[in-house]
Amino acid sequence: MSLSAESKTYLPLDGDAVARTVSALEHYLELQSREENPRYALVGPEGEVELPREAHEILTQVVAGMRSGQAIVVTPQSLRLTTQQAADLLGVSRPTVVKFIESGELDCERNSNRRVLLLKDVLAFRAARRERQLAAIAVTSADDDVEMDPQQLQGLLKEARAANAERRGRRAQAARQTI
Repeated sequence: MSLSAESKTYLPLDGDAVARTVSALEHYLELQSREENPRYALVGPEGEVELPREAHEILTQVVAGMRSGQAIVVTPQSLRLTTQQAADLLGVSRPTVVKFIESGELDCERNSNRRVLLLKDVLAFRAARRERQLAAIAVTSADDDVEMDPQQLQGLLKEARAANAERRGRRAQAARQTI
């Protein structure tokens, strides 16, 4: 096996192999959680290689994905991204990323006529955007089991509308400044 910087997709393994791996991993994680300084290693026929905690977390996430029947895609990322790479990471179009940049929601560096984004900025933006989406869903969803006062519901909807209007205003102002 050679080390590669190419993107590769791994299909889920058959149920029995994954089940045995998950069972062993869950048992190991239970034991490991009690240790102060756990040690991680990748073991193979030629011996073992010690792994950092982060690599162990990645492999644990891979096994969890396979357990749920998902394909796993390993894609090395540069610390500096083009707008297209950022769009792929965010799951939006490149023009949408440009709009995020122009509205000031997403930072970028200019490299002559090209925009370069830092991976850490894109990941932070993705996390913040996800939080905003979840908050909006929470505000607009109503639980059938809970009786909500109509005045309280009206207040929550008013707050959501005000937040959306403010966001639209910032975008419009940013668009006017670029013209």
